[in-house]
Amino acid sequence: MQRRHIEAVVAIADHGSVHRAAAALGMPQPALSRLLAEAEARLGGRLFDRSVHGSKPTLQGRTVLAQARFALHSMQRLDHAMDASGPVVRLGCIPRAMHTLMPQLLTRLYRPAAQDAGRYGQRAMRISVVEDSSMRLFAALREEALDFAVMRHESGPSGIGKEFAVERLYDERPLIVCGRANTALGNGPVALADLADHEWILPSSQTTSRAMLERFWARHRLPALRSVIETRTFESNLGLVAETPFISVVPEFIARRYERLGLVRVLDVRPAFPANPVMLVCSHEARGDEVLDLFRRMVHEAARGARKKP
Repeated sequence: MQRRHIEAVVAIADHGSVHRAAAALGMPQPALSRLLAEAEARLGGRLFDRSVHGSKPTLQGRTVLAQARFALHSMQRLDHAMDASGPVVRLGCIPRAMHTLMPQLLTRLYRPAAQDAGRYGQRAMRISVVEDSSMRLFAALREEALDFAVMRHESGPSGIGKEFAVERLYDERPLIVCGRANTALGNGPVALADLADHEWILPSSQTTSRAMLERFWARHRLPALRSVIETRTFESNLGLVAETPFISVVPEFIARRYERLGLVRVLDVRPAFPANPVMLVCSHEARGDEVLDLFRRMVHEAARGARKKP
C-alpha cells in the first residue's frame, strides 16, 4: 500500500462514494477506481460494497480503515516534521482539564528546547485543541478526528473498552457548592438526603458529570433532583450559584478556587461524592508513533504537576 492508495481508501470512506471522493480529491473517477482496485488487490479482499446508494465499508474494510487513517495522519505529521514549529497533534480536552492539566501541558510544550535536553530531545510540536464533553470527544476519537482525548467515563476505564488505550492521569472529586451568602444549609456537615429538597443548577444531561451525579444519587435511593436550569459548563453553574439561593456540583479544583475568591461556599456533604479518574485515551498505535508517544509522556508529566498544585 502506497500513500496514494491510503488517501484513496480514506477519501472514499469519508465521502461515501467513489464519485464524491474523486471530486474532493480533484481527480477523474476512473483513476480513483483504479487506486481502489489496486488497494484491494494488494490487501487481498474487498474494502467497500458499492451500490447506487454509494460505497459502504465491508467488515474487512472497517478494520483496514482504522489502520489507514492512523497511517495517513502519521504521514501528514511526517510532512511537517522538518518545519520549525513541528507536527500537529490533535487533542480533545474536557473543560475541567483545561483549568487543571492544560496550563501544565502548555508550559512544557512551549518552554525553551534547551530545558528538555536529555528528556525529550529537540523535537518541536504543536497542538490543535478541541474543548468538549467526554461523550463528544469519545465519538471524535472513534471517527479518527482526534489523536488523544483527555476525558472521563461514567464507568471509569472499564467503560472505554479494549478498542482504545486508556491511561489514568489523576482522580478528581465533585463537590457541592452554594453562594457565599446562602445560609440555608448552615456551616456544618450536611446529610446528602437533606439536599434532595433543594433546587439545583445542574450540568447538562448530555454530560458525563450529570450521568455520574444521577448514578450516585440513585445509589442512595434519593428522590430525583429538581433542576432550575441546566448548563453546558461548570463556569456557568458557579456564576449562577454565586448570585442565587440554588446549589450545584462542580469539580473540586474549580470549587476550591472559587471558594478562595470568596464567591461560593463548599458544602461538607456526608457521604461525600466518590473521586473519578480523568483519563488519557488514544489508539493503541499511538504508543508506537514517536511524535505521539512523546506527547503522551508530556501529558503524564503535566498530570503529575497538576496533582501537586494546591
